[in-house]
Amino acid sequence: MNKTVRYVCHRTEDAVDVDGHLQEEAWARAPRSPRFGDHTGRRSLFDTRAAMLWDDQNFYMGFWMEDRDVCGAQGEDPLSVRQDNNAGVLLVGRGVYYELAVNPLGATSEMFHIWKEAYQRGGRYDVPEFDLAVHRPEVLGGGSNSDYRAMRWAFSHWRFPGLQVGVQVEGTLNKRDDIDQGWSVELAFPWEGLKRLADAQSLPPAAGDVWRVGLVRRQIIDQRASRRQVLWTWQPLVESNMHVPETHLEVEFSRVPPGESSANSA
Repeated sequence: MNKTVRYVCHRTEDAVDVDGHLQEEAWARAPRSPRFGDHTGRRSLFDTRAAMLWDDQNFYMGFWMEDRDVCGAQGEDPLSVRQDNNAGVLLVGRGVYYELAVNPLGATSEMFHIWKEAYQRGGRYDVPEFDLAVHRPEVLGGGSNSDYRAMRWAFSHWRFPGLQVGVQVEGTLNKRDDIDQGWSVELAFPWEGLKRLADAQSLPPAAGDVWRVGLVRRQIIDQRASRRQVLWTWQPLVESNMHVPETHLEVEFSRVPPGESSANSA
C-alpha cells in the first residue's frame, strides 16, 4: 500500500470568484501540490498542480495544467467527458464516494458511488434519490473480496447541489496548429451539498478534521500514430486505480489563513 500524503487545507478570509482564472490572493498564498505523477511516482509529461481552500460556505479546489495543445470533446455526454482530457475529483465518505470530471470546455461528468456493504435497507442511502429500481445505476466491481474490487453502484443521475465550475484556457481551444500554454479549473463545493458524504463529520469542518480527497488529471497522448489516455495524480495510486478510497490524499482542515504557517507536509 502506498504511503498516504497529508495536505493542510487553510481557511481563507478572501473572496474566491469561481471563474477558472485562479488569480485571487487566496490562491497565490495557498500551498500547491508537487507536480503530479503516475502510479509509479514518475512525473507527469505536462506540469500539473493543485491546491485547496475553504471558508464557511464552500470547499474550493484549483488545478493548473500545462498543455501544448488544449483539446476537448464537444457535447455534454458524461461518458465522453470521462474519456476526454479532464481534471477529476473524488470526495470520499464512509462507504461512498463522489466523482467529478471536468473537461476543457467546462462540460462535467458526475457519479455517486455506493459500496454494496453501505447500501442497507432502512439505511441512510435507502432513499428515493438512490432507488436502484428507478435510477438503474451501473454495477461495478465485485471481482474479488478486496475493498477496491467489491461491488458498488454508480449513480450517474446525481448532481452535486450548488456545485460551481470555472474553466480558463491559455491558448486556443481545439486549434491544432498553434502552441497553447495550458488550462485551469476552479471548483466550489458547498458544504450543504456534502451532507450525503459527511456522515458524522461537522459541516463546515472543525479544525483538525480530515477528509479523503482524490485529485487526478486524465490526459490523451497522441504520439507517433498512437493514442492513449494516461492518469496523473497528486500521490501515487494502487496500480493506477483511482477507485481505492483509502489511498487518496488526506486533507486536514485548518482555520489558519494560507501563508501564515507551514502548510504542506507532503
